[in-house]
Amino acid sequence: MNKVFVLRPASEIYLKTSFVRQFFLKKLLSNLKKVMQKNNIKFKATAKFSGLIICKTDNNEKAVSLMKKVFGLHSFSLAEAHSFSSLTDLEELFLSFVQKNLFSGDSFALKISRNGKHDFSSHDIAVACGQKIMDKIKGLSVNLSSPDKTIFADIINKKVFLYSEKVSAGKGLPVGVEGKVGVLMQGKEPELVSSFLMLKRGCNVFPIIKEINPEIKKNLELLSSWNSFQEFKPVFLSEIEKERNFLSALISSETREEAIKEIPLLQEQTGFVVFSPLIFFPENLFNEILLKVNK
Repeated sequence: MNKVFVLRPASEIYLKTSFVRQFFLKKLLSNLKKVMQKNNIKFKATAKFSGLIICKTDNNEKAVSLMKKVFGLHSFSLAEAHSFSSLTDLEELFLSFVQKNLFSGDSFALKISRNGKHDFSSHDIAVACGQKIMDKIKGLSVNLSSPDKTIFADIINKKVFLYSEKVSAGKGLPVGVEGKVGVLMQGKEPELVSSFLMLKRGCNVFPIIKEINPEIKKNLELLSSWNSFQEFKPVFLSEIEKERNFLSALISSETREEAIKEIPLLQEQTGFVVFSPLIFFPENLFNEILLKVNK
């Protein structure tokens, strides 16, 4: 059985011009390769289609947990890949797949995405394959609005990719497509959240520190898996002047009143533009991100 990953890059990438879009997709694939290499997994992108990337690894179970933390990737699925030549072939392939996923008493729906020239429509596939499944597996029911289980199929030319789950990934933009920013760090929890947010927007993050301490080290280790397992390179605050042409901005992790007071002082002291992504950030989202990073 040929198992592959169907990757769905973040939709924001497809709003870019063709040149920028290709750059972002190239960076996304580069980051995925780094993640896999750091974890001794072989990774190969085998095909690109409109809105989809098909890839293979030699350790699918481990790759699933790693892909969840890749920014620029909206979602992914581990799929069975098959070739076909007719609607009858698709009926048999669908039946073989669902026999491992559907059981008597289940309600189900088929979600078909089709690209290429075929003698049949997506609706034709859903009707024919759905009927084949209902005839062979007794006790099933169709529920298109809230099924117990959904069977997905991406049909591209003479290939079909079958899967039953879409796994959410990091979303946002690939790390490295935007500027380099320095995050002021002392080893506090809010610094995890502000760093996460800047990585998600595609920025390369550099810790700005007065001195290294165990709390900063721990935070950087937690953030590492969201940074394609690339090592963070701290910059000492006393030497920040040397980075004037390197960093685009500084990031403060203070909130509300503290940020309002700190930003003008930092901008005056350093000459850098200072952003504060947490200044009006909702507490429930803050705690949600903190929980993600600490996993």
